[in-house]
Amino acid sequence: MIRAKTPSLLSSILRGYTWVILLITVGTSAVIFTTFRSAFRERAMEDLTRSAYALVPMMQNHINSSSASTSRLDSLVNTVAPNMGTRITVIGRDGSVIADSEKDPGEMENHRTRVEVIAAFNGISGHSVRFSETLGREMLYAAVPVTVEDSIVAVVRTSLFFDSYSAAMSPIVKEMFFIILIALAIAVFSGLIISRRIANPMSNLADVADRVRRGDLGARAAPGHTREHNSLASSLNETLAKNEELIHDLSTSNSRNRAILQSMVEGIAVISKDSRVLLMNDSFKTLFNIRNSERELPTEITTLFQQADISPEGITRYESKIIAYSQAPVEGSGDFVFSFRDVTKEVLLSEMKRNFVSNVSHELRTPLTAIKGYGETLKDEVKGESHRYLEVILRNTDRLIALVSDIQTLSEIESGADFLRIESIPVSEIFSTVMPLFTARSEEKGIPIVLVQAKTDIKIKADCYRIEQVFVNLIDNALKYTDSGSIEVRASTRGELAVFAISDTGRGISQEAIPRIFERFFVVDRSRSRKMGGTGLGLAITRHIIEAHGGTISVSSTPGQGSIFLFTIPVS
Repeated sequence: MIRAKTPSLLSSILRGYTWVILLITVGTSAVIFTTFRSAFRERAMEDLTRSAYALVPMMQNHINSSSASTSRLDSLVNTVAPNMGTRITVIGRDGSVIADSEKDPGEMENHRTRVEVIAAFNGISGHSVRFSETLGREMLYAAVPVTVEDSIVAVVRTSLFFDSYSAAMSPIVKEMFFIILIALAIAVFSGLIISRRIANPMSNLADVADRVRRGDLGARAAPGHTREHNSLASSLNETLAKNEELIHDLSTSNSRNRAILQSMVEGIAVISKDSRVLLMNDSFKTLFNIRNSERELPTEITTLFQQADISPEGITRYESKIIAYSQAPVEGSGDFVFSFRDVTKEVLLSEMKRNFVSNVSHELRTPLTAIKGYGETLKDEVKGESHRYLEVILRNTDRLIALVSDIQTLSEIESGADFLRIESIPVSEIFSTVMPLFTARSEEKGIPIVLVQAKTDIKIKADCYRIEQVFVNLIDNALKYTDSGSIEVRASTRGELAVFAISDTGRGISQEAIPRIFERFFVVDRSRSRKMGGTGLGLAITRHIIEAHGGTISVSSTPGQGSIFLFTIPVS
């Protein structure tokens, strides 16, 4: 389909202006011509009427019913008409033509019904303009009554060809037409100048817009001749300047982001909501063996992208690689940004470390148990200085056994294996098992352990053995580091959680140490820990057990006043 060429603003304005001027000119010419024609016609009617009235005295002396009088009347009008330059017709009472300067009266039809004749027989002058069927030309008619002794006996009618007057108008019309043409030419020329004055600035704005469309961001509009154009040009230039600055900033930011993206070790990919790859960096291509010319992804990754409920982070496999990923949505677009990292070495190393720790712990437990057994046997038989040496050996053997046990427990927890046996457990049963374990020590140190239960029927979803291990670790620590005062164990509920607090009046923990309190092998007072046989793994194990149950643990402490360990477990 061929589209018609769109006219320019200049041609549109000029064409419209020309049509308006042309219509005004034609309308004005028609009005002037009609006015002139009407004026000439009225003047001609006045002349014809005066001529008719001038003939009335001559007609009065010749009008009677005799043939001789009619003949003389006809001869009179034929004599007078050429001198007056008009046609003269005399009409009797019955409408018959008595005399006519152009035709034989006997051959003419009755004129009683003529408009001007009817008016004249009514005593007034009559006028009419019509096409003459007799002569085949447009005629002007003026008729006046001829009275004899106050009686209208006949009508004298004068007539004239109107084109005679039209011929007189021709020079005037030609001059008027020439003047109109000159005015029209001047108007069109003025319209061209005005149109250019309007269109050229707009054309400049259109040219600037086209240059910007082609990529010339430095294009600017020139000022015009009107306030409106200057305002438009100023606004356009300001907008273009802001856009140029914005595009430059975006380009710089895009280049910077691309550089950052390409420099990252992790494989980065931007995925659309319909699972299409919008962007990928070199690390991503290297990780999944994608050549630069390819956009096809491995089946494992495509399947991952197409999952409707993909987790924010996880592990996937590709060939022999173990790859960790994380993803985040791009707000407002439905796209996602994925980050991939090859963790094969870390996973294998972690697995090797867990196996090593598990194996070493298992292998160490047997000889340590044997050492302890033989040491206890020798202790009963040996006296003196050797007895003291054996006590040191047994005390350190117990520390090694506790350390091996804690390391093995931590290894089991961190292995990710299903080490929990979840069941519904009454909290009161846990306390009935744990609290008696510390009765002798608390009485020995003179530090009472107070149990406060907001409800006695609280049940939790937990592994009974592991939760008992948590309470043992926390209460044991409280007893170790409290020299006076008391220890309080409190249980309550908050929504779907059971809340437990173990508070003491011990030495407290410094604010610098609190962030590291749950790290493995971290102890606040190493000399006191060694003296009391601590391994530095108790709180790390406690945190792992609580988090494995879906709970949280925190600590607040004031040096010299005591500490509060707060943790939560889902209720049953």
